[in-house]
Amino acid sequence: MAEGLVRHLPWQQGLWERLQETRRRQRLPHAMLFAGPAGVGKALLAQAIAQSLLCGAPDGQGTPCGVCRHCQLLRAGTHPDLRWVEPDPESKSGEIRIEQIRRLTEGANLTAQSGGYKPVLLRPADRMTPGAANSLLKTLEEPSSGSLLILVTDHPSRLLPTIRSRCQLFNFPLPPRQQAIQWLKGQVQGGEAETLLHLAGGAPLKALALDDPELLARRQEMLQEFLQLVSRPLDPVKLAGKWSQQDMRQLLEWLTGWVIDMLRLQASARPPLLFNWDQREALRSLAKGLNSERLQRFLAQAYEISRLAEGNLNPQLMLEKLLIQWHSCLRQTVPKDPGR
Repeated sequence: MAEGLVRHLPWQQGLWERLQETRRRQRLPHAMLFAGPAGVGKALLAQAIAQSLLCGAPDGQGTPCGVCRHCQLLRAGTHPDLRWVEPDPESKSGEIRIEQIRRLTEGANLTAQSGGYKPVLLRPADRMTPGAANSLLKTLEEPSSGSLLILVTDHPSRLLPTIRSRCQLFNFPLPPRQQAIQWLKGQVQGGEAETLLHLAGGAPLKALALDDPELLARRQEMLQEFLQLVSRPLDPVKLAGKWSQQDMRQLLEWLTGWVIDMLRLQASARPPLLFNWDQREALRSLAKGLNSERLQRFLAQAYEISRLAEGNLNPQLMLEKLLIQWHSCLRQTVPKDPGR
């Protein structure tokens, strides 16, 4: 990964200052765990901290100078003391393998060419294979001088407890909504900042990634098809075939967002938060005709398929099962449990 030079985001200012103060006191831990929802800038802050440590002349706030030899190497993505450990983009499993951690361990005892820190940024940390996780644990138990390992994850509970216990945890909550909207207004090109932030569940970087007219048009088309499955004779199998050509993670995130919003609209005429604020009337209208209990079961199934989608299962078969199940959400009398 080419690093470039990055700056921490406005809502990270407090944590940045805290880490820089810890650095000045020479109390930085050898391993840190950056955990929080996707799209809040965990990896960007990890990158900014690593670059701050490697710069030859950072300013009083820890910002890299941008002109020294180290900054030039960082900008080119060729600094020898900064390493990224990520899933192989050619790998279908999307996992970090044991061989990658072993190479990391083999280089851990090498002296940093800058004479200081040797930052290693590992993301997503929850995607390590069991063998890779156990290999990393050995590195955490016996850290080398100058090493700094930053694990980045959206799902800290998926990490081994022994790994979590050996890292200093830094939680990354969603930023204040108004601060996020203000930042987005200076970044987005086409979409409405507030609408995008709703779609992203309050995560600004996810919102920025959604600022794509083609992507938003595809979302609109898919939502209409999803709604029409209940009211019109669309073939769920054919629709699953069409949808399976899309990015599964994004598709399932949208789908679960639609269902969550319908449940919220069933529970309250004015729900405090919706993902699809711009489509609330269409979702409200459909939600009136759906059985709430069946809708909750459908959501649970969608979450399960989202989990399974991280593996190598056939996406079309998973979508077929899910879209066929969607028909059962029509408001009907739910059979009583005979055991009650």
